[in-house]
Amino acid sequence: MKTNTTLPLIAAVLLIPSTYCLGQGALTPSGAPASTQKTLQQIWDKIGTLEATVTSQQALIQQQNTMIDSMAAILGGSFLWTLTTVDSTRGVGEYTSLAFTPGGQPAISYYDLYNSALKYAVFSGSTWTLTTVDTGDAGYHTSLAFTPGGQPAISYYDETNGDLKYAVFNGSTWTLTTVDSMGSVGQYTSLAFTPGGQPAISYWDGANGDLKYAFFNGSTWTLTTVDSTGIVGKFTSLAFTPGGQPAISYYDNTNSDLKYAVFSGSPWTLTTVDSTGDVGYHTSLAFTPGGQPAISYQDATNHALKYTVFNGSTWTCTTVDSTVGVGFYTSLAFTPGGQPAISYWDGANGGLKFAIRKPFGSP
Repeated sequence: MKTNTTLPLIAAVLLIPSTYCLGQGALTPSGAPASTQKTLQQIWDKIGTLEATVTSQQALIQQQNTMIDSMAAILGGSFLWTLTTVDSTRGVGEYTSLAFTPGGQPAISYYDLYNSALKYAVFSGSTWTLTTVDTGDAGYHTSLAFTPGGQPAISYYDETNGDLKYAVFNGSTWTLTTVDSMGSVGQYTSLAFTPGGQPAISYWDGANGDLKYAFFNGSTWTLTTVDSTGIVGKFTSLAFTPGGQPAISYYDNTNSDLKYAVFSGSPWTLTTVDSTGDVGYHTSLAFTPGGQPAISYQDATNHALKYTVFNGSTWTCTTVDSTVGVGFYTSLAFTPGGQPAISYWDGANGGLKFAIRKPFGSP
């Protein structure tokens, strides 16, 4: 018979005083600092919070990337500029005017100095097609636009004859028309099409120092003197109001002012927009999405780029770039989001610059 040794051992243990208890006491002794250990649930909660933060940051990054893509689209689809030589024949490229075909391809009218000719270039998607439109020292002060039917049309100055001319392509040949031949006329041309689809041109009458406007009524050209007070009419820019009326920004040489003319039905309403110094060179007129006129131009006194917009009662003028030597050859347009954007030449550094006004508070 085996002896059970376990029972005496258990009994002995039970007889040990409580002060000598062999069991584990409290994990946190009295007076000890609070434990820094986390429960499993607390750890999972923390992980969930971090995951939510990461997801939020990813959404913010995606939003920023979308904004960058949108701005890239506004600036031409990329932040990198692709430079192309369109025509390398000697002495070409003055008096350029750029427009896009109905199919979205770029087209340019320009002057060929070596051959004293008006030329036109259009991109086919892979190559540029070059065409001589008119000869005989014609092609100064070109302005290119497309007809409602999608054909290219150009207004320009014929230096040999001192005439304003208009050329339009009918699909196979260019038709050339002398619009105004009364003295030396046709410099600083700006071509646009009326809401009815007919060509209209603003230009300078150098013989009389006047601002003039010509429009085609379907059979003949009608010529109008818009402003004849002093020497006025250089640096014209023509656009049509949302209501379909012609409007022109231009330079008042006599008073060194920027002026604006709009046809209200009869007669033309003339306004001095800016008279703070010698201002109003290289104007470009466009209408805001709200239908108000806006003009970019050069302040020749300060050699700065300026922008002005009409709010319905007054003109507000702003200096966009005050770096000395900027503001030549301005071109104003509005982004799809309604913000004004201006391209212009930096004469001091010989560079092309671009300015865009962002919404208040944007980075």
